[in-house]
Amino acid sequence: MNKNITEMRGLSKSEVEQQIKLGNINTITVNAGQSVKEIIIRNTMTLFNLLNLTLAIVVIAIGSYKNTLFILSVIINTGVGIYQELKAKRIIEKLSILTQNKVEVIRDSQKITINKEKIVVNDLLCLTKGMQVPVDTISLENGLYVDESMITGESDVVEKKVGDLIYSGCLVLQGQIKTQVQSVGNNTFVSKLTSEAKSFKDTKSKIQQYIDKILKIIMIAILPVTALVLLNQFFLTHLDLSIISQREIAILGSAAVISSLIPEGLVLLTSVALAAGVIKLSKKQVLAQNLSAIETLARVDVLCLDKTGTITEGKMNVEEVLYYTDNKEEINDVLSFIVEHDTEQNASIEALKNKFGVLQSTFDLVQYIPFSSEIKQQAVEIKDKGIYTLGAFDMISNKLENQQKQDIEFALKRGYRILGLAHSWSPLKDKTIPKDTKIICLIFLKDKPKKEAKKILEYFERQGTEIKIISGDHPETVLNIAHDVGIKGSARNLNELPKDTESLQKIAEETTVFGRITPERKRDLITALQSNGHTVAMIGDGINDILALKKSDCAIALGSGNEATKSVAQFVLLENDFSVLPSVVQEGRKVINNIKRVAGMNLLRVIYTFVLIILLVITRKIFPLESINLMLMGIFTVGVPSALLILEKDEKPSTDDFFKRIIVNVVPAGILIGITIFTMLILPYKFPLYSVSSAGHLATNYGAYLSDVTLIIGSVQLFALYLLCRPLSRYRASVIIGMTLVFYTTYFIPPITKFLGIAPLQSSRFIIPTLICIALLLIIRMLILDGKKVNKIKLSLLCLSLMFLFIFASAKLRQFQERMAYENDKYIQVLPDDWYHAQRDRNS
Repeated sequence: MNKNITEMRGLSKSEVEQQIKLGNINTITVNAGQSVKEIIIRNTMTLFNLLNLTLAIVVIAIGSYKNTLFILSVIINTGVGIYQELKAKRIIEKLSILTQNKVEVIRDSQKITINKEKIVVNDLLCLTKGMQVPVDTISLENGLYVDESMITGESDVVEKKVGDLIYSGCLVLQGQIKTQVQSVGNNTFVSKLTSEAKSFKDTKSKIQQYIDKILKIIMIAILPVTALVLLNQFFLTHLDLSIISQREIAILGSAAVISSLIPEGLVLLTSVALAAGVIKLSKKQVLAQNLSAIETLARVDVLCLDKTGTITEGKMNVEEVLYYTDNKEEINDVLSFIVEHDTEQNASIEALKNKFGVLQSTFDLVQYIPFSSEIKQQAVEIKDKGIYTLGAFDMISNKLENQQKQDIEFALKRGYRILGLAHSWSPLKDKTIPKDTKIICLIFLKDKPKKEAKKILEYFERQGTEIKIISGDHPETVLNIAHDVGIKGSARNLNELPKDTESLQKIAEETTVFGRITPERKRDLITALQSNGHTVAMIGDGINDILALKKSDCAIALGSGNEATKSVAQFVLLENDFSVLPSVVQEGRKVINNIKRVAGMNLLRVIYTFVLIILLVITRKIFPLESINLMLMGIFTVGVPSALLILEKDEKPSTDDFFKRIIVNVVPAGILIGITIFTMLILPYKFPLYSVSSAGHLATNYGAYLSDVTLIIGSVQLFALYLLCRPLSRYRASVIIGMTLVFYTTYFIPPITKFLGIAPLQSSRFIIPTLICIALLLIIRMLILDGKKVNKIKLSLLCLSLMFLFIFASAKLRQFQERMAYENDKYIQVLPDDWYHAQRDRNS
């Protein structure tokens, strides 16, 4: 070891500069999820983007530039997604810096505080309780206890002695010692394992998992479907590919099909919504350490929290001291002596220090046992005076006098935390505190509830979120505090918790307050609640909360908490403001509800395109649309409404019905739209819907067909949007009505319709097939949702309406036939070829 280190003087300024020149400095990079490069690559290098780019190049090659506009949507979606994720990443990194605790080192015989990235090799580093060890170090003293679970996976407490190696990432559970730095930066053990101690969780939310499943299915299907499309367009139909115009029709149809099978807005919708949530919460000084954390908290139905520092201010005050011996001055000095040796200052110790002040007498210390959260006590052995134990009154002695019992009962009813000082003449053996102690003093401390605690907890209860208080304090003390903040229920002690899993699950469900709970049992209670089907959030700020925080579905740490606690949390309340939690929940609910509401709209086009291409392959017909034709209804019935609805403030509790909403509303609508487009394509082979006779010849307006088809698609999509948005709020109604008006109005503007390759709205032909689609959709929804309990009256009315629409449509078709027969009696022989040529040429 370095001589300076041995003498505990630390490195000199020149030695530090030498280490820096050698590059032996601890460079820490905040790793907020993925890197900038990874975010850009993940958003751009996708199969969908590759297909779209290929299609755009092919369409440009044939000179149909306006049909390449679909690539703008891809570029915008990709760009917005990257921008939002990078913005959220920068905010996470900026706020994360605020959560990083500095470290203490000894240099030139002086203890100084530096940033962790300033640590150099051979530095004399001070480790204290609650720290997460930032570098690999060698212990220079005894008395340190660490949790190496981040390295080994085991959560057992490990004692470190002189000469032992302490790995970065370990959590200091107990003790305060000096260590010599061995490895820094990328050379630490944890860095080599690529599992840095301050890494953020890269988990995906349920919504993201749902969408990933959908995308996976589409990715698997898109290649064979693409092959089927190309086979149909280039080989099965009767197009003459030697003619340039017909070859272009085949290419443009193929491009339209393949691009329609790519739901580029689906991923954007989720990433933008989650990233926007992170950005909004940052303004409230809430650090969400990954995007999916917002959704996770919104799904929470059980909120577990510690008492001290969470629902109370965490500022203890000694209210009363009761002595059971005449030597009060010596007791006060002993308490001062213990407090002086306690290097792990907490709220209770600070209160004792303020009360008993500076030590007045001198004692000869034989040995000191630091405080243990497991046994909730600490002890000193003083020469010629025996053993003094300070800790929880019910943990330090098995014998209580009648007066002490009465005093304790009185204090518990008033919600006091009770510490006791006990004495014994038995010697300390193997650092084991003796049991034959006698309480000689009781200290009553009080921690006031936070002003906002009652209001916030009442909010969670109104939202259907159960509250569980899990504390190391006596259950009666915790229960009284709970009553002060409006929480009702029963309390149980650690000793009352069963060992078997099933019984623990039952008690975890029934009980509200748990007292004298060890860190391991906190974790077990979280597990029991999860086994009961709950989504559990845990709020904590202490080292004893880490196991429970790591096990919970959503871990929330206070900004004042120790570094190790914050490192495992998904949320950090930087200003310790408990009152912001409802905002976090509301933001999460808004994200989930809005994504579920509009995500299905981005799948409608995929479904009806797939249905249509299957029907076209069977009948060997050309795909009737081009990408540009679909642009208008894509913008005003999917794109813009989705972007607006994702911003709505919807704070209702979320239900896990993502796929159900799609199956009930989107799949039937997509299938019906596909069948309707095909039907509208087939009917003109027999009925002159879009043909007129002129000088003995038929003139066919294919643009009118495109106008009708896009109107049908847009109208049914708007109705599907209405179904997904029910029950309507004023905002949702405004969006749907506004988009409907804009959508239909554009069909009366000739420059727009000419650019889109459709005809201006001059006929009401589209209304009947649209109404048939809607009626069928309502019937299917009713049968799926209601099953055997279907409302027969409503079903009968819908069926009658559908029958009337079919009768009316048949009558109109006969009218078209009669009119054409009057104008041109040979139309029956000419019409099929004429309609086919209209599809093929697209210029009739």
